[in-house]
Amino acid sequence: MKVELFRANCKLCDRMEVVVRKYLPEGAELVIHRAEECRDGSCCALADRYGVKAVPTLVVDGEVKVVGFDPERVKEIFG
Repeated sequence: MKVELFRANCKLCDRMEVVVRKYLPEGAELVIHRAEECRDGSCCALADRYGVKAVPTLVVDGEVKVVGFDPERVKEIFG
């Protein structure tokens, strides 16, 4: 399972990352895409491909699963 989190440098995104890490299944690959680290545009191109319109956004195996901070939804997905 590949899990990707698109995030910015904000407290809401920080909280979402904590929740994702808490419920992430063992053996899952977690990739964090931080807006402030995207220098070459590759993160933006990937976000466009997934249709990311806001952060935080959680993508699981190429499918957008959560937009915004929703710990209950993350728990449902991984729980």
